[in-house]
Parts: sequence; structure tokens; C-alpha cells
Amino acid sequence: MSSYKPAFTITMIFASLMPGLSAAANSESTTQIDLLTAISVAVIAAAITTILFYRIKLPALLAYIVSGVLIAGFSGQYFGHSLNLIEEVSHIGLVFLLFIIGLEMDLKGIKRLGPKVGIAMVLQAPLTFATIYALQWGAQALGVNPVGLGSNPESWLFYAVACSLGSTAVVVKLLGDKFDLGSQAGKITVLTLIIEDIWAISALSYVQSQSHQSSGGIWFMLASGIVLALVLVLTSRFILSRIMSLMARSPDLLTLMALGWCFLCATGFSSLGLSAEMGALLAGVTIRRHPEHIEVQSKVTSLRDFFMALFFVALGISLPKPTVEILLDAAALTGIAILARLFIFTPILLAARQGFIVSITASINLAQISEFLLLLIPIGIAQGMLDIEDQMVLSYALMMSVVIAAFAINNNYGIAIALQRIIRRKEKLEPTSIQAGGSTGHTDKEIIILGYFVNTDAIVRQLEKDGSELLTKILVIDFNIDGHKHIKEHGLQVVYGDISNPHVLRELGVCDAKVVISTIPDAFLHGTRNEKLLEIIRRLNPTCNIITTSLGAESREILLKKGSFACISAPDECAPAFTQAIQDALTDYEHRYPGMTDSTTPG
Repeated sequence: MSSYKPAFTITMIFASLMPGLSAAANSESTTQIDLLTAISVAVIAAAITTILFYRIKLPALLAYIVSGVLIAGFSGQYFGHSLNLIEEVSHIGLVFLLFIIGLEMDLKGIKRLGPKVGIAMVLQAPLTFATIYALQWGAQALGVNPVGLGSNPESWLFYAVACSLGSTAVVVKLLGDKFDLGSQAGKITVLTLIIEDIWAISALSYVQSQSHQSSGGIWFMLASGIVLALVLVLTSRFILSRIMSLMARSPDLLTLMALGWCFLCATGFSSLGLSAEMGALLAGVTIRRHPEHIEVQSKVTSLRDFFMALFFVALGISLPKPTVEILLDAAALTGIAILARLFIFTPILLAARQGFIVSITASINLAQISEFLLLLIPIGIAQGMLDIEDQMVLSYALMMSVVIAAFAINNNYGIAIALQRIIRRKEKLEPTSIQAGGSTGHTDKEIIILGYFVNTDAIVRQLEKDGSELLTKILVIDFNIDGHKHIKEHGLQVVYGDISNPHVLRELGVCDAKVVISTIPDAFLHGTRNEKLLEIIRRLNPTCNIITTSLGAESREILLKKGSFACISAPDECAPAFTQAIQDALTDYEHRYPGMTDSTTPG
């Protein structure tokens, strides 16, 4: 019966969808369905598609877009004006997204990565923009119409923006799902996206200003935005901080107040002709300095996920029917955006001494087109800067890049390592760079430790105390670059890598190791478990001995049955020591205070 549960669930959800689809089908085209029904159909369709995609292990982001395309094919004609309303409502997701980015923004993060990396992240977008814009200008000067790029000067800005900005919504969600936001490549990716968002908001504000502002008016608008930002920052520091402290004991009121502040900032910037997203970003940054921001962030995240799902469903619904020429141009634009990121951002990161693996991985993470383009396109059409063909090319290129990104980011380290092997690049491990194994993908270390945890640190200290030669035979694989310096101080070799990725483990020499150790319990592993690691390692290296870690007798027995050479259960191993310590403590007490009873205490 259990094998029928997924099918039964999907069938029931389809049945629940029928009233909404029936309402759409029975409505006359002049009447259209209302907003509530339209959102209901969109959300339920997205839920069904997500379940199906989850079963076949495809990203949820693809499910949202595909559900929109399906809705457009079956009942899109009944949405009418409701589709425009859905698109407007779904843009709240972008506001929430920028608000949360502000809450998560670590302004000291760039400083910790170093000035060279900071310069690389800041220059990525303008250098790519200038390159693509110059490419279009040069093509026109030569009388050539480049495939996938703008055919008239007024559209060049939009195509250059498309190639220079990555999708914050897509990348943050995909990296978050695979628990890769904390790695070196993940940190560079997220901080670069934040900087790109600032460039994107600036581009959006500039394009919006063209419809009703002169060049002098633009500078006045920007100056007004700076003044407003200063006012909001001062208000946050001297007034908002007191209000948040007052409401700290009421999480619901605290969240409501934070949302009110978010929309106040967004409305203020929007009223000046700037983008609401810039105001939301500022709202998040100003709230982050208060300790209560963690409570706000946990509650707003679910709202962001809902509206972003609606955003991508609306994208799928609004996609016009393409022609072969449109699809070819969109594919060409997608390829240009990916190549521009690889050939512009990667060399900058290499110059910043980040190493080949991190440089390529960060570039792969950013190799897609930003959803901010969807905000620019309607403005460009309204002002006559874009035509319908441009709209279709840019929209389908965005969708294609999202599809490619979903697969590329899930396999980013494997792709980076494969590219490293193809070009046979050998790297020296430096303080700010990360080595991901030799060019042959093998290591001479007999013992490999997956991740560096407190248990690992205790093992290393014990080996140092014993003067053991085992320290020279150990290789540590850990993606927390901040801890590499501490590991090296013990004389261990450490390499950067995601221990849950089979491709990474293969390239880093797990296939040749004699002993592989996981010292991290499941409760502290991200995106994997000891049982899953055991299966991966056993497939890669059937002959090695694998030592795992558990937090209980039951999980220990499971790991041993599945082939673990040994499984260390910290609570069980500590129990005898605690028991002996308790007995020794009682004996010592009775020795120091002989004759004492339970009802008496020493003076």
C-alpha cells in the first residue's frame, strides 16, 4: 500500500484543483476569473508540479516555471487582468527577498575576504556590462547583427544588464538547499549577488527615471534618495531601536513592526522614483544591527518563499509563444551570459588568489540572468526602447538560464574539478587560496577525515600528545575555509571540498584511501548523514575501512550493519567515564567528611 501513497496524494491534489480549473473553464472570456481564484489555481498547480519534480529529483524552481507554462497552455486565456495582478502581488517576493538579504548582510564579510576579493566582487557587474555593451557597439560599427544581443542602440542597456547580473532568488535558494552558503565559494557568491543587487537597483532606478526625468532631475532624484536613506538610518538608530527593544517579548508584534518598517522604506524610495527593492534592502540592513533581527528573519523567510514561488509561476504563465528564431536568440543570449561570467569573473578571482576551484565554482553559481530583468522589460517596452521580439528573447533567456543554473549549481564542484582536470591546472595552496586535490585527482594520504569537528580536534590533540606518526598520513576535507589555518597549525594537510558530493570525494582521493573517518554526528552535518556518507564512500572505495560517528546505540547498530568498520557513539563512550567520575566523587566526599548523613551538611 505504501507504494501507492505518492500517486494517491497527487490524485487527491489534482481533485482539489478541479474546482479552480472548472471555474476558469466555465467563465466567459469577457468575465475572467478573479484574483483569489487565479492565485489558488497557481499555488495548487505549483504544489502538484513540485511533488512530481521532487519525486524525480528536479529542483523546485523548475517546477514553479513549468506549472506556470502548463497553466498558460490549459487555462491561461481565462486569467486576463488577474495575471497582471498576480505579477504585481508576486513582486512582493522581491521586496521580501531584498529585505532578508539586508537582514543577512554582513558588511564586514567583504573585509574578512580581503581587499582583492572585495574589488573583484565590486567590479564583476560593471566590467561585464561594459564588455557586452562594447561588443554590441562594435558589432554595429562593423555592420554585423550579433545573434542573441540587441539590434538597436536603445536595447543595448537591457542586454548588457541581462549578461552582467545573476539571479539572487535562484542562487540563494539553490545554494541554501545544498547547504553551501557558508563555503568560500558560497560566501563570495552571496556577497557578489548583494553587490549586483545594488547595481541592479541602480539600473532599475535609472531606467524608471528616463520616462519622466531630465538628466538634472535624475541627479536630484538620487540626491533625494541619499537624504532619505540618511533619515531612515538615523530613525532606525534612535527610534526604531527603542521600539524593537520594547516589543522584544512579543515576537508577533516585533515581526509586524519590522514588516511595517520594510514597506515604509520601500514606499519612501518608490515615491522618489527609485526602486522599492532598494528601500527594502536598506530596511533589512538597519534592522540587522539589532539582536532581534534573527526572530524577524525566521518569520519573513516563509513569506518570501511563498511570494517567490508565485513570482516564478507568473513568469511561466506570462511567457509568450515563441518561434524557432526567438528560441535560438534566447539560447545564444544565455550562452553569452554564461561565458561572460566564466571568462570575466574567473580571471578576477584568480588574480585575487582564490584558487581555481573556488573561482570557477563562484562563476558557475552566478552564471544566469537576474529576475530584475522582468522589472526592466515592461519599462523598456513602454518607453519604446524594446519591442515584443526583445521581450520574448530576454524572457526565454531568463527561463533557460534558470533551468541551466538549477543543474549547474547542484553540480558546481564536480564541474569545476572536471574543468581543472581538462586544462591540467596545478595550483599552489596559499593562505587565501583553496586547493581541491592534485591534477590527477589522487592523494598519497592513507587516512582521510571528512570535516573538522570538535571530535576531530580531540583526536588530533591526542595524536600530538602521543607523538604519533599518523598525523603525517591524514588528509582533512573541510569546506569551512576559516578553520583551515587552525588545522594547518597541527601539521595536517587540509583541502577544500564538499564532503557530501561524490565527485569531490573521488577527485580528492577517497578511492585510494585505506581509512576514511567521519567524526561529525548527524545532528551537525548539513545536507547529508553518516549513513549516506557510508554508502557514497563504499561505492567509491569498496576496500577501505570506514569509521563513522553516532549519537545513540540505535543509529550505531544501523551503521555497523551497513558496513562501518567502527562507529563511535560519543554518549555511550562517555558514559563509563561519567559513571566512574560520579563514584570517585562520592568516595572522595565520604573520605573528606566521614560519618556525614543525608540530613547533615558540613559546616
